[in-house]
Amino acid sequence: MSTNYFGIPQSRVIIAADMETYDENARVLDQICDDIDVIKVNTPLVFHEGPSVIRKLTDTFQKPVFADLKVADVPHTDVKVVRMVADNGGAAVMVHGFIGPDALIDCAEAAADQVGIIMQLELTNPGGKLFTAPIADDLARLAAELGLYGTQAPGNRPDRISKIRSIIGPEPVIVCCGVGAQGGKHNAVMQAGGTYSIVGRAIYTAENPKAAAAAITAGLQNAPALGLSA
Repeated sequence: MSTNYFGIPQSRVIIAADMETYDENARVLDQICDDIDVIKVNTPLVFHEGPSVIRKLTDTFQKPVFADLKVADVPHTDVKVVRMVADNGGAAVMVHGFIGPDALIDCAEAAADQVGIIMQLELTNPGGKLFTAPIADDLARLAAELGLYGTQAPGNRPDRISKIRSIIGPEPVIVCCGVGAQGGKHNAVMQAGGTYSIVGRAIYTAENPKAAAAAITAGLQNAPALGLSA
């Protein structure tokens, strides 16, 4: 990994812009933009607004946009999604690890150093423990072997973050979902070796999103420096 697609972390918070319209998300981002490092978009928003919403968010808020599209198909289809993200100015895209090394290699080649590939390892919901968690360590090893930009880890299971960090080493980023509404704590994520917490509902449903974002990051100065190389 030679490119730091998200830049140097400051707050180490990725806001999950998971509401279905640009305007809904923009109202929150107007309040918290200075308190977050990265904007994450998901499939419902991209379906509703079109892939150009990635560039619109990037240009408006001057933050890298992470396309959490959880790409999971045959290689030629995966490649089209990765190129779509790159063409619309995305900084990184989430790709499921279970698609296998051939598809992941094709995705990395399609990214062509324009977009970081972040591997989805295990889902944060209880059902994620059933099928994805048992193979997550093997997928993390594959991500390390392929030199991917980073991996995902469940922010509501800090022990899993620590394990994944021990597998992939200190440099790749680890983005940790499940922080806030699903019980994960930002400081616990940082101490376990995560690079970023992904926070959505705990911020965008709050009466005061800016205060909620500040509460999430309280105590950040004690976090270890991992995954920060430029």
